[in-house]
Amino acid sequence: MSRIDLVKQVVAEQLDDPYYLLALRLIFPPDRVEVEIDKEISDLYVYPERLEASYRDEWRSIATRALFRYAFGDHWRSDEENLNRYVCFLRDEAIPRCIHNHIDLFRNLGEVLQIQQSDNTVSFPHPGRQALMDIIWPKL
Repeated sequence: MSRIDLVKQVVAEQLDDPYYLLALRLIFPPDRVEVEIDKEISDLYVYPERLEASYRDEWRSIATRALFRYAFGDHWRSDEENLNRYVCFLRDEAIPRCIHNHIDLFRNLGEVLQIQQSDNTVSFPHPGRQALMDIIWPKL
């Protein structure tokens, strides 16, 4: 298995929780930021579908690049062992420290996740919402 496949598998199996992904997004910020992360999380109150529609994919991509870049430093260890040790370090030390340092952001994410799982939340593209969006911004 190639390194990138190994990293993608680890991200999908061990780090796919929204809290882990947000922590990794904060630990390994992208080079170019369009919108500050605080704004992205606050936007989720209005558009909770963005978490599944775009943010999680972006955060997975950031996590994958970071692990690929930083997890294979010890050349005398196997790729699996290097990756496992680095993920353990992230989960045991770096992520909890990040959550502690940005507790308000993670509380907001928790509220958004509760809203998203609520029975009265309408997810995009709900037919009524889509019809309204078509009226406001017709496709030309």
